[in-house]
This record gives sequence, C-alpha cells and structure tokens, in this order.
Amino acid sequence: MVAVQSVRDLGSPELWEASRARSNRRRESYRRRRQVRRMSVPLVMAATAAGMGAPAYAAGKEHQASAKAGARRVLPRILRVGDTGPDVVKLQRRLGVTADGIFGRHTLHAVKLFQGSHGLLVDGQVGPHTRAALAAAGRGTTVGSEIVIRLHDRGPAVAVLQRALGVTADGDFGPITLHAVKAFQARHGLLVDGQVGPHTRAALHLAASADFTYVPPSGGTHTHHHHHAHHHHRHHHRAHHHSGNLGARAVALAKRELGVRYVYGGESPSGFDCSGLMQYVYARLGVQIPRVAADQYRAGRHVSRADLRPGDLVFFDHLGHVGMYVGGGRFIHAPHTGTVVEISSLSGWYSETYVGATRVS
Repeated sequence: MVAVQSVRDLGSPELWEASRARSNRRRESYRRRRQVRRMSVPLVMAATAAGMGAPAYAAGKEHQASAKAGARRVLPRILRVGDTGPDVVKLQRRLGVTADGIFGRHTLHAVKLFQGSHGLLVDGQVGPHTRAALAAAGRGTTVGSEIVIRLHDRGPAVAVLQRALGVTADGDFGPITLHAVKAFQARHGLLVDGQVGPHTRAALHLAASADFTYVPPSGGTHTHHHHHAHHHHRHHHRAHHHSGNLGARAVALAKRELGVRYVYGGESPSGFDCSGLMQYVYARLGVQIPRVAADQYRAGRHVSRADLRPGDLVFFDHLGHVGMYVGGGRFIHAPHTGTVVEISSLSGWYSETYVGATRVS
C-alpha cells in the first residue's frame, strides 16, 4: 500500500481560519505567561523586604535610581571659539576677562596664555585637562579678611599689635615695632619678614582688624598716641586725598605687592585679580573705589593717554582689565590666572586694546 500524505491547503478558508485561531491562542498564552512573570518580580521583592526590613528594599530602589541617573549624566562639553552661553561666562570669569558669554579672540588669547603657563596643550580649547587646571587655580585663598600689617602702617590695629608685643602703643608701625615683630617671629619659628599676617597674628592671639592705613615715610614724623590714632588717620588722609602725591603713594603701595600671585576674585595679599589689587591699594590710602573694573572706570575723572600720571587707573580689553600707571609708559597689574603682580609696558597687546584712564581723587 502506498501511504497518502495529507496536504494542508491554506488556500482553503476553513483551514486558514483554523490556523489563525490556533496562532492567536498561542500568542495569548505567551502574553499571559510574560505578564505573570512581570507581576511576580515586585511581589518577590516585597516579600524579601518584609523579611530583610524596609531599608534593604529602599536601598535597592535607590540603587536603581542611581543607575538611571548615571545613564543620563552628560559630560561637560569642550569649549572652543564660537561657543556661547553660561559655560563660557564661567570660563571667562575664571580667566579674568570680560564675561560676555561669547568665546571670541580675547577669550581664546586668555585660554592659550593659561594653557602655556600651566604646561598644558596650547590648543585654545577648554577640555577636561584645562577645565581641571582652572578649577585647581580657582581654589586659591581669596578671603578678604586676610589682613597684613606692615612697616609704616598706622591706626588702632597697630596699637593693639604693639600692646601684644609689649612695646609702646603709639599706633605707628615704625622701626621699634618692626624689630619686635621680627624677634617674635624668630622665637616662634615663623617666617621672619616683619609683617603681621594670619600666621603671626594667630601666634599673637589677635583678631583680624583692618582699622589702619598706610602712611609712607615722606609723610613726616608722627608721635600721636593710640587713643586718638583712629581720629587722626581719618582726617589726615581726608586732607591729602586731593593732593598731587596721592597717585605716587598708591604706586609705592602697589609695588609692595609685586610677585603676589593672581587669584580670580582675590583682593588681599594672598592673591589679587586686576581690579581687586586696585581697590586694595586705594582702600589702604583711605580712598574707596568700586570693586569691578568697569565700575572703576567711572569712579573718577577721565584723562588722556598723553596726560597720564602715576596712580592713574588704565583700562584695556573693553574694560575687562585694569592696571595702575607707574610712569615711563609702564603700569602695574595682576594679569591673569597663572601669573603674578608685575609691571608691564603700555605697548603691544595692551596698546592695541587700550580703552582709557581714570584719575582717582
């Protein structure tokens, strides 16, 4: 006998319908099994939490949330010429240039200078390495309360220092006080520089006080006592604010900060930015000027470049940088991150970007 093989003719409507119905039943069965498995997972976790305690279950959920957040984390973008936005503003503020939010040629120049001074690849692009170096540079001490009392300072704060040192408290930091400070520093293993900064002040158990001002030796001899030193220094400097030697005194005081490192936002001998140095110097002479370079430009009488005198504030780069004219075509300033307070010539880039000058009075 010859076996007859059955043939499925799916062209037959009856067979097609039967096949389709069987396929649908299989799909529905598979869907239900998957649904049961999905529902069983939270039930098992709930049972586990009941046995182990809710904190363990919560920790599991926290781990899942952390993993999802990690998957969504986006690394900071590389900043380059043509970029704009708040990231560029932050970069410009760290570099000490005009923070207009546009990565242009001035920002490019500042980035390259920073990279070159920190041993980085000088490509003008701010990637992970340059960003990390900028962050590290920005962590410098910028506390405005780091006050340093030096030779020729005068005021109640000097009198307090003298009492702590056991010398005559006349409020005038002269040779006797200088000798006493150096002797104290030597006895206590401190840097013997004759200046009373945070370390020497701490060793003397003195609180920080800015109640003093700088009086250069040319100001004459002073024998005033501490009980009216505060009254004297206020009126003494008010009478001299408009004298011709204010600028020269400012230059002399600014030169004492040569070599202090640049720190963005710095306004003390622990570190200066450009406008912080200007404000600090004039404040010690009893003259208050604004903190930001653009505001300092409007804080006095504008003078022409041909009429510059020592002590005049000179401005560059769309009011993004400021220095103090010292004479002879030179000025003192805190340039940018990675540098120190120095004297530069009013030539080259500074001549090209020169904006104008203001005379403080």
